[in-house]
Parts: sequence; structure tokens; C-alpha cells
Amino acid sequence: MWQAGWLVSQWSGVIGHIGRIGPILLMKRNPPLILIWILITIAPAFGKDAWTKVQSKNFTLVGNASESDMRKIAFKLEQFRQTLSLILPKASISTPVPTTVVLFKSDESFRQFKPRYQGKIRDNVGGYFLPGPHGNYIALSLNRVGVNPYEVIFHEYEHFVLHNSLVRLPLWLDEGLAEFYSTFDTDGELKVNLGIPVELHILHLRGEPMLPFKTLLAVDRKSSHYNETNKAGMFYAESWALVHYLMNGNDQKRQPQLVSFINFLNSGMQTEEAFQKAFGVDLNTFQNELDNYVRRFLFPVLTITFKKQLTIERDMTSEVLSDAQSQYYQGDLLFRLGQLSEAKVLLEKSIALDSKLSDGQVSLGVVRLAERQEAEAEKLFKSAIEVDNGNYLAHYYYAGMLAANEKYDAAITHYKQAISLKPDMGSFYSDLGIAYLRTGNEEDAIRTFEQGGNVDRKQSSLYRSAGYLHFRRGNAEAAAGDAYNYIRVEGWRDEHSQYMFLLWYLSLRQLKKDDFAKTKLVNAIAQSDPTDWPYPVLQYLNASLSLSDLIAQAKTNDEQTEAHAYAGLDLSLKGERDAALEHLRWVRDNGNRRFVEYEMALAEIAKLEPARQ
Repeated sequence: MWQAGWLVSQWSGVIGHIGRIGPILLMKRNPPLILIWILITIAPAFGKDAWTKVQSKNFTLVGNASESDMRKIAFKLEQFRQTLSLILPKASISTPVPTTVVLFKSDESFRQFKPRYQGKIRDNVGGYFLPGPHGNYIALSLNRVGVNPYEVIFHEYEHFVLHNSLVRLPLWLDEGLAEFYSTFDTDGELKVNLGIPVELHILHLRGEPMLPFKTLLAVDRKSSHYNETNKAGMFYAESWALVHYLMNGNDQKRQPQLVSFINFLNSGMQTEEAFQKAFGVDLNTFQNELDNYVRRFLFPVLTITFKKQLTIERDMTSEVLSDAQSQYYQGDLLFRLGQLSEAKVLLEKSIALDSKLSDGQVSLGVVRLAERQEAEAEKLFKSAIEVDNGNYLAHYYYAGMLAANEKYDAAITHYKQAISLKPDMGSFYSDLGIAYLRTGNEEDAIRTFEQGGNVDRKQSSLYRSAGYLHFRRGNAEAAAGDAYNYIRVEGWRDEHSQYMFLLWYLSLRQLKKDDFAKTKLVNAIAQSDPTDWPYPVLQYLNASLSLSDLIAQAKTNDEQTEAHAYAGLDLSLKGERDAALEHLRWVRDNGNRRFVEYEMALAEIAKLEPARQ
């Protein structure tokens, strides 16, 4: 497995305890009635519209909308943010990654910036949240007919909070909660209302058959029920209705069960199992409950009363952006949407207009990296540093290029500079630590990983790098802790999860916790996709696949590197020294030297073979 260079605390406040209850698809809505929505998109303005920037305490807003509209949006966002911090006390409202809100004055100017599905612009999208490792975007149009811009932006900001706080979130719950909170409204200085019915959702629920419950729970971002306009309406409507029932129905008795469901998911449990365990009924029974709730078409509003009024700072600053700055924001947004050619045109125009705009140079440099134009990218990063030594991303990306060219001492200097400018960004510590490793400085590497974990506990790459290092150095307890933290942050959702489980499993066995390791192995097999490598490794460790069959199933040199390495480590733990060395030496002599398993094999050989005198 590649060693790449680039925790969720207990969650019980996602719902919050709220008082008695008294989407966003693009259609006309009646605010006092029901719930509605379906948004997500992107488009630049090539006209001569002036672009403005408004800065509030917690939000940066840019766009071609009027300054007064942008100030109103900023104030409402500050209200919504403070409300969420009170309703969801354990949610991560803040993040080291900055979030920029891009406001387009019309759907026409927004269109080019909308997401694509199968190459076509999704015209039904009114807004979207776009997360990124070093910056997030919220984008929307203010004047889409029949769409309330506040509901769009509340929906998208709720996505930000959910994604920043939860590890595993099925799509129906992600969209359903965002829809539920999107109708946030204040009622005087002490009350807010949530879950206001949305007319379009009601229209879908009245006029179309609901999705089978199993289908709803299984919808993901690749599904036609999410991406195709003629199907997405019911998905959003039913997701909203389900969350509305869980929050408000049955005298709110389902609220604590919803919290349990989320906790089960984030412990790694599969969706259907977590659902039945949390709610105590099978899917058919629950679907009947939801059908009965929907058929009454009575969707009460949740009213929350605070003891103290919301205190929102109204002080904001504003400025008119230069043409170069506006082109930069539009180009960077397009790049983040994956539209490289369109992004490059705008970013090159930005730099042509202002050669000292370091943000534009950095963004174009990243585009060049994506195009594998490394020399051009390096020039842009160096130029950005020359014109603005305080641009932390310029130092970070330049350091990455230096490290890629094995100029580790210089890379370390620029990684340190990036950290001094932005000390709360965990990914910077992760890459600095790896640069230290490349120079053989393991002590500084470990120290850097630990520092990064202290400032950003959700940066999983820190746990991955530190875990492998601790394992190679014989610190099984630290390795087990790092591997566990990685899985706690990422769940089973990414390419490294099964490998981090293997690290955890082997570390537990080194600590003589064999029974616990065996139990976790069985759970891991249940979580894993049998068609994915390294599933056969898990089977082998569980004694449900022979060693010869494991080696036979490893078709490529990469898979063989891993198969022999894990077989050797397993045999070593069993005390079968000679058999272990046979597999470990295979890795040493034939394996992929860029894999962490290669280094793990060398470390184990050193333990098993006494140093020659």
C-alpha cells in the first residue's frame, strides 16, 4: 500500500434537545407550509459585473451580487451559525479550513459554475457546498425564481457542519438533516423555528409513490435517484420526511434513537444493522410508520426558545474586488469543480491582469500540477512566494514539489514556513513529518506527527504515518492507538481503512490481545467488500483462506508485496521464524520498495535475524 504524503468525539448533539414543535428543489414554495429543495452547482460571469467582498466575523462572501444582499446573507449566516452552536453543542462549527461563500446575482451568471452529471450542467441546482483540503466553497444564485436563497445557504452550511462532525453519514440523512435545518427562521430575539414544511416536498409526497425503504437507505452520490431530476425530487422529499419524523414524530421519541443510529454508523456498523439496532424494528415496520406519518400531511414546526438572545456582531467590512481577484475566485471555483480547461483560462487572465496576485498563481499552479506540468507549477509557486511571502499555500505546495524531487532539506524549510503562517492545518504537519522521514530523522518525524495531532485531531494522515512508524520501531501500543484513531476518524470509507485495520490487528497481537484482535477481525471482514484487495489478506488471517491460496490470489507485484509481507508478519507472531523469513525476504528481494509493507518487512527481518558480528 502506498505511503502517501498528503476522531470524531462522541456524537450525541446532532439532534439536540429542542422544545415543542409548533428541500431545496427548484420550484415555487410556500414558506409557512412545508419543505423543499435540491441544490448543488457552479458558473462564472464573463461580463463586466463588479465583484464585491464582504467579511463578517466568521464568513467571507464574494460575488457579483449587491453589497446590501451580501451583508444580509452574512448576517443571517452568523445567526444560523450561532444557533447551530447552541443546538448542536458537540458539532464542529469551526475548522482550520476557511470557507468562502460565492454569491451570484442571477441563475444565468451562476450556470457555468454548476456541477455536471454525465457531462451535462445540472440546471436544477440552486446551490452547493464544495469541501476541500485547504478551502471550502458554498456557491449559490440569489435570484432563482421560486427559490429562497436563505434556505439554500442554510442547507449548504448545514452540510459543512455535518461533514465536519460526522465520519459516516448516509446520503438520505445528510440531505434530510440539511433540508430540515434549511428552513431556519428567527421569531423575535429568543426563538427560532426549524422544520417548516416545504411545499415542493409535500407535492412530491402527495403525487408520487414513495421509494421503497431499502432503496432510500441505499441511495449514494452515484445513484440516479440523486442525480437525475425526474428522480431526485422524491429522494429529497422522502429524505426530508424521514428526518422530520425522526425529529418530530411519535412525540419525539425517535430523537435519541437517531443519535444512537448515528453512533452505530460511526462505529463501523452497516446501515441496515445500525438502523434495526437503533430503532428496534425491521425496515418494513419502520416504513409503515413513515407512511402513516406522511399520509396525515401534518408537519409540525419545531420551536426552540433560548434563555438569552442571540448576540450577533453586525460589524462587517467590504471592498470592491479588482478584475484580477474576481477572475481568480471564479477560476478557483471552476478548478474545484473539476473543469480544468475553463479554470485555466480564468486563472491565466487573473495573473495577466495582476502579476502580483499570489492566490491566482497558487491556484493556477495546482491546475498545472493536475495537468502534470510540474515545471510550470514550480515556477508559479516560487513566483507566488516572491510576491507574497505570507501566502502559506504557496510555501506548502512549493515544499511538496521540492520533496517530490528529493530536495528534502529545502522542503522542510518551506513546510515549516507554511506551519508558522497557518499553525492549525494538520496536513502541513503530516507532510513535514514525512519529509523528516525521508531524511532518516525519525525522532523529528514522530514529534511533528504528534504536534499535528494536537492541533487537528481529524487529520487522519497523521495517524497513518505515525502508526506505521511506531510499528516499525517496535512500539505496538502507540501503533495500535494511531491505527484505531485513523479508523475512528475515517470509518471504512476510504482506500486506507482496511490497511489501517491490518496495522491495528497486528499491533493488538503483539500486545498479546489475541482474543480482542480476533473479534475485531471478524467485524472487519463483515465491513469489507469481498471484491476489494486486501480482502484475501483478512480471510487468511481469519484462517478462512490458506496461505497458498492467498499467494495465488495476489496477481500483481503490488499485491504480492502485501501478501508476502502480512503472511510473514503473521507467521512471526506465531513463532514460525523460518517460514516468516521466507516471505519477508521475498518482500525484501522482490517487493515494491515504495510500499509501507516493504519497510515493515525489513524491520521484522532485523528482529528475526541477529546482527552478524
